[in-house]
Amino acid sequence: AAHAGSEGASLDWLRSALAADAHAVESEFGVARDASQLGVERNLLRYLPTDVVVRMAGDAQLEHLLRVVAAGLAAGASPIVSVSSALPQPLADACARAGVTVQVEDHATWCARVATLAAASGPAASARIRLVAGASRAQLIADTYAAAGGKPDIAVYGGAVVAAGRVEMLPHLREQAVSITAHRFGTPNTLTDGLI
Repeated sequence: AAHAGSEGASLDWLRSALAADAHAVESEFGVARDASQLGVERNLLRYLPTDVVVRMAGDAQLEHLLRVVAAGLAAGASPIVSVSSALPQPLADACARAGVTVQVEDHATWCARVATLAAASGPAASARIRLVAGASRAQLIADTYAAAGGKPDIAVYGGAVVAAGRVEMLPHLREQAVSITAHRFGTPNTLTDGLI
């Protein structure tokens, strides 16, 4: 971030956001929980990374894009970033090293991408989109919804970018509930303890 031109309060904000991500992974998203604590069954809730397409509008702050990408990486995801103009070279290089795909797309190309995502069927029928914008946020959200044709399988996250790890990481994660029987004919056993 510092090499890409971020400084002062913006850099401090990013550092605190990254710390919030680390805390969220350690305390919530990186652990499987069994809140029921039944002796004969394990009911686990865990989070797994999922792909997200991140669209940065031309009027968005670069720090906000960095924040969203960092949240995705902390979640273990590999975000795909769509920008209207090329990123500063140090940031583009850092994205490439982290496995983040960056594509330069004008507004029409972006809308065509969303329409392609919405046209998918079968296992690839759903998609998640995180929008990063400034004053153009409302218009970008409206255009993205219109390009998706109202398909409910396209989740659009258009809210303001925040530093809270538990909030900003959510688009990059999907919940999974796993139930495992932990008994054999009524006799509790621990064979499932090391599975998840």
